[in-house]
Amino acid sequence: MAILKKDISARRAPRIPVDLRGWLSHRSSWDVAVLDLSVSGCLLQSATALDSGTIVDVGVDVGVRRLTAKARVIDVSLDGASLPAAMRYLVGLQFLGLPPREETELRHFLDEEVRRQQARERV
Repeated sequence: MAILKKDISARRAPRIPVDLRGWLSHRSSWDVAVLDLSVSGCLLQSATALDSGTIVDVGVDVGVRRLTAKARVIDVSLDGASLPAAMRYLVGLQFLGLPPREETELRHFLDEEVRRQQARERV
């Protein structure tokens, strides 16, 4: 059995590291931490593992607004940095078409976040 390494250069949009709150919904809802974000998807830390291919509703607090979208679970792995008593999973999501208004707002938020991060690096 061959193990294929994912080629992150094949992503449609660069992901920006963030520290945001969000939620997932699939049969029930739960809070998640958003670790990176792009216009095409995000990486979450979740207390619940999901199967690859699962379609979920995701919400992410971007600024004063909550972005909501349908997304497909692309990858799930155990978060090696989590404590054994608090098992956490890293969940990679691909957005399934953002509404135009939300895509525009997300692009604006990401542009501002890149500027904030670059300003912090210069200090």
